[in-house]
Amino acid sequence: MTIDDFKTQEEYVSQMEHGALLNPRIDSTFKALFTQPTPESRAALHSFLEAATERKIKKYELKANDSPVGFDGQRGVTYDILCQFEDGLTADIEMQASDQEYDYGKRAEYQVARLETTYLQKGDDWEKAPIVYQISVLNFNYKCKSSKNNGNSKGSKNPVSRYAMRTNDGRELSNTLNIIFIELPKAKGLEKTLETNTPLENWAIFLKLADNPKKQDLIQKLTNKEAGLMNAQKSLSNISANKDYWIAQYRQEIRERDYRSGLSAAERRGLQQGIQQGIQQGLQQGIQQGIQQGLQQGIQQGLLQGTKNAALANARNLLSMHLGTIEQISQACGLSVEEVRALAEKLGE
Repeated sequence: MTIDDFKTQEEYVSQMEHGALLNPRIDSTFKALFTQPTPESRAALHSFLEAATERKIKKYELKANDSPVGFDGQRGVTYDILCQFEDGLTADIEMQASDQEYDYGKRAEYQVARLETTYLQKGDDWEKAPIVYQISVLNFNYKCKSSKNNGNSKGSKNPVSRYAMRTNDGRELSNTLNIIFIELPKAKGLEKTLETNTPLENWAIFLKLADNPKKQDLIQKLTNKEAGLMNAQKSLSNISANKDYWIAQYRQEIRERDYRSGLSAAERRGLQQGIQQGIQQGLQQGIQQGIQQGLQQGIQQGLLQGTKNAALANARNLLSMHLGTIEQISQACGLSVEEVRALAEKLGE
């Protein structure tokens, strides 16, 4: 069911009374899933971080979500979930529910760069620059702006893409800045390969389908297979019994719907304006072209008529002075014999 199936907030929230689960693709729910002070939530986040970074993590701690501002006027950065590991590595986890019509790749690059500058202290050796991760869960297919996108070409079906600074021939620079995109729509192709999927690919399936009542058998297979996903399912069930999270999710879904509706309305207005402008421009161009063609034709016709009149005048003079036969005068003036004969008959009258 979608937000449009509910008339009021109360009707939407009442789903919790029937055992419905919150949507983990909604930003507020996604954050709550991983940041509750419960063993299940902490274990779920630990599992997700290990799957995303592909490294073992002994322990982590949640950090403040706002990045420090370095100078007046600098754009602020707020992270959805910010974690720092025991060895100084840092990860920002973002949930993007819909495509916001801007270059999300540039946003991710900016976020990971700001993350890198947050934890290196003045006087620290460059070797202490921490490895940082920007992990984005995208509920849409990312349209990569570069043709050389390291395995995530336009036709790629894999939901997981890993980006780092490399040369054109694939040599890595320092492995310091890392961006990971998890495109949930592409997870559908992995539902039949749970045993051979990577841990992060199975996380993508979970986040895509966890709240779908028709897919609970598949979710059960996932949670039986991996303890981290089982803890995520328990955490999702726990917060789904909390009315405040349903209200927060309802409000965010309303904002998302209004945003999409605004985009659609703007597209329709743009299309209508484009059609009207096209028609008007077409009419104006048609009129201008018609005027120009008419002038050109008029000038040509005027020149031709002027030449003809001069030829007739010359023929009239020759006929009145009896200087040549009709055939001779016809050739001399560039007129037909019939035209000269008709002119001679008029003079004879």
